[in-house]
Amino acid sequence: MYIFARAVFARRHDEAISLSLGDCLRLSRIAMTKRYARKTQQINGIEYTTFSITNRSVIVKKSQIFSVITVFICILFTSAIGYAQPQPIRLKPEKIQNAYWDYYIDKVIDGRAPGQVFANLWYMDESGKVKSYPADIIAFNNYALSKFLINGLTRNTEERPVNIRILECRIIESKESNYVSGQVTLKVQFEFEKDWGIQPLTTYSTSLKYTRSIHNLEFIEPALRKVLGNSLKYIHAWMSKESATNILLAKGLKLSFSNHQEQNIDTVYYLKSRKLNFDDFQAKLPLNTRFQAAVFPAFGYDMHREFKDGLIQIQIILKVYMIKSASWAFPIIKTSYSLNHEQRHFDLVKLIAERFKAKLLSEKLNPDNYEGVINFEYLEFYREMNRLQEKYDQQTNHGINKAQQDVWNRQIDAELNAQLFARRD
Repeated sequence: MYIFARAVFARRHDEAISLSLGDCLRLSRIAMTKRYARKTQQINGIEYTTFSITNRSVIVKKSQIFSVITVFICILFTSAIGYAQPQPIRLKPEKIQNAYWDYYIDKVIDGRAPGQVFANLWYMDESGKVKSYPADIIAFNNYALSKFLINGLTRNTEERPVNIRILECRIIESKESNYVSGQVTLKVQFEFEKDWGIQPLTTYSTSLKYTRSIHNLEFIEPALRKVLGNSLKYIHAWMSKESATNILLAKGLKLSFSNHQEQNIDTVYYLKSRKLNFDDFQAKLPLNTRFQAAVFPAFGYDMHREFKDGLIQIQIILKVYMIKSASWAFPIIKTSYSLNHEQRHFDLVKLIAERFKAKLLSEKLNPDNYEGVINFEYLEFYREMNRLQEKYDQQTNHGINKAQQDVWNRQIDAELNAQLFARRD
């Protein structure tokens, strides 16, 4: 900037003189370019040098020449720097939190609206004219911005990664009468990156106002750093608060099974100790059928979910059942042999339900995929149940083929004993 002073630096005929700033600048420019008239003479034993600047002469002692030119050059360059267009903001690194947490910032994503300008800054040019200087985030070093957010919290890449999506980040300034008022605005979204896409967690919005002189740009960087630091403090505190109760932050999944045992008036739920009897066949007898009896067992499940200790606790309650009002038998075939054939239909459903259970326990279920996997496997095993029932009736000829019936009896018993060994239903 200009130095509003008059400098006494030489003598003309032993009298102190002072030059205006304009003369100082002209002298410095002339001295730098060597476009000046110079004359040396002795006065009272002291050597003086006369610099002729336009129509004005300046006399300087020999010992003062270098220092005068140096002073003028410094004034000239100081003036030029003070009025230059502002340089990009250099964001200083800062460790916002050193406390341990179970996450780390992995990526910073620029999700701002297209064309959003990062900043408009006011400054004064060489001529003293006030101007607005636009700067995009790239000009402000996007890498430095990402680096600040990524390294602002403790970083252990063995923990869970969190991404920051910048939805809005801008600095808006307005020129007042004798100062500049500004506001830093930030809006970010914290998210998980999943195999299936993006899982938003929470958003954070904030702003910070400041005022400054037209000549002082030093207020901007601390304001930007403060706003960015506050966003990191927010997500650190939010994660700590929500980790015990927010299912989105589940670290894993624990799966357990049980069997429905309570009976009701129209439904028989499978129990190892509770075999079918002909009183369970209560449907009205059909008029036109070639079969002597029919039973329609099936299986389903209830699923209870609880979030506890950072894990999703999943309990699946298996229901293997037959409906009394849908099952029937003619009196003529009400024998122990016929009842065994129908019981084996019920046993086969139990086997399928146990296979369904074993399949799920072998899967690597996680908080993101467990519902889809469970539903898919249930449908697959339900289809397998129907195929196995048809195969059983085909090979035993609905129980008429006693040799095949015996084969199936032994196969079913062997698998049931293997699956239900040491268990009580």
